[in-house]
Amino acid sequence: MIKYWQSMQDYKYFLTESKAHFDSSERNRLHTELWEIWQKLRLFDTDRAMEFLLPFYSATGRPAKNQPQILRSFILFFFLYSQGLAKPSLTLWVDRLKDDRVLASLIGCALDSLPPLGSYFDFMDRLWAAPATDLYARNRLLPASWNRKKPDRPKGKHQKAQETKQKITESIERRLMAGKDIPFNFERRLQQLFYHVAVLPSMECGLIPQERLTVSGDGTAVHTHACPYGHHRDGSPDSLRHFSDPDAAWGWDSDLDQFYFGYTLFQLSCHNVELKTDIPLLLRFTSARRHDSVSFLVSFHELGKHMPAVSIGNMCLDSAMDNYPTYRILQKKEIRAFIDLNDKCGRPKTVPDTITIDKDGTPLCQEKLRMKPNGYDRSSGYLMWRCTYGKEHCSKCRNSCTDSKYGRVVKTRPEWDIRLYTDVPRGTDAYKKIYKQRTATERINNRILNGYGLHRMFIHTKEHYSFMAAMIGICIHLDARYKQQVKTAA
Repeated sequence: MIKYWQSMQDYKYFLTESKAHFDSSERNRLHTELWEIWQKLRLFDTDRAMEFLLPFYSATGRPAKNQPQILRSFILFFFLYSQGLAKPSLTLWVDRLKDDRVLASLIGCALDSLPPLGSYFDFMDRLWAAPATDLYARNRLLPASWNRKKPDRPKGKHQKAQETKQKITESIERRLMAGKDIPFNFERRLQQLFYHVAVLPSMECGLIPQERLTVSGDGTAVHTHACPYGHHRDGSPDSLRHFSDPDAAWGWDSDLDQFYFGYTLFQLSCHNVELKTDIPLLLRFTSARRHDSVSFLVSFHELGKHMPAVSIGNMCLDSAMDNYPTYRILQKKEIRAFIDLNDKCGRPKTVPDTITIDKDGTPLCQEKLRMKPNGYDRSSGYLMWRCTYGKEHCSKCRNSCTDSKYGRVVKTRPEWDIRLYTDVPRGTDAYKKIYKQRTATERINNRILNGYGLHRMFIHTKEHYSFMAAMIGICIHLDARYKQQVKTAA
């Protein structure tokens, strides 16, 4: 059970009372270097977490204390760490709070009532849904060949490694189309917490549109600092090793064109055009071996399951997610697809041989020029394409392909190929305007890994990586809300 929950009202009252006992240097510090952080913490409504967290604490036994303070402490830590004002160690952070009453007050605690280090790890463990395992135990030994296998090196630069399991996207599609769940979502509690304390408040204050949202998704390599070859224990056989991070695996970093040891962070996000800021919606850690096409389908399913208020109108993805199962699933959900085409896919057999098309399905005229979209015939279900020159066909075109002064018209049917003939035709201004929001995921990945320093932290286990990424995601939401508040006040 939770013994006492410090409400937001109690927290603000406590901080006001604490300020009255600060000396001049402490008050000056609070109103200068810590001012923005203080205001962001005031925007973080921890009351929203209470009802969500209660089921994960037993109704009997020793009561838990300081849960909102622990949650607020993680947020404060990352705010300071992102500014170079804290070291990348949870142990050092907890020790620092004992000697700094200003920081202790900001999380809602007096110096004599700070939560111990063990309470932080207990808090993280309760938000991880995987069953208990001794895989990380100090005395657990695994085969020395645990991480020996690496993925195949892709051909060409900046290419992602292929998925090791063939036709896995088709298998996931069949499962989702049949209304079945995807098992082993150990991050579901973290995703639900993130939804309640970050996504929903941002929707309520207008940062995230309520309907027909444009969402983008992408994965990025997360390099762990653990040794991939393990450590030999005295007295143990040479064939066995202890691994500090047995969940980590070898993957291919397409940005650096090299193998790496760690995880893949896949996230779905959106972009606020008015504030010019990017906002994460869902964060998920997967194996470094897992292809982004699989990660997207799983993440998309989890977004719909755990975040029902998020209404998606457009989905922007890169060519790694260019596969038929993704298009079919998006079509079923009535979501428009904006996905880069994979050059490795050839001409679909469903397109008539009488029509010459470009690599993205755009018809070509007899002069090999890309034709332009010319509307949609609802009665016949055809997409219309016209001559590039339009009214100037007769004067500019050397080919007498038609007697019409507007040039030849070509019709295509969307059902010929769901990849090529999307709801918004590729190459149009409307397509480009929406698709350029896809870069939001790349900027958020950079903020998580570099801005908030996840790459620099010495973290072991998928559980802790997932938790820390969720805390950073909350920080990014608070950054956006503070930016909105400042703009409104101006």
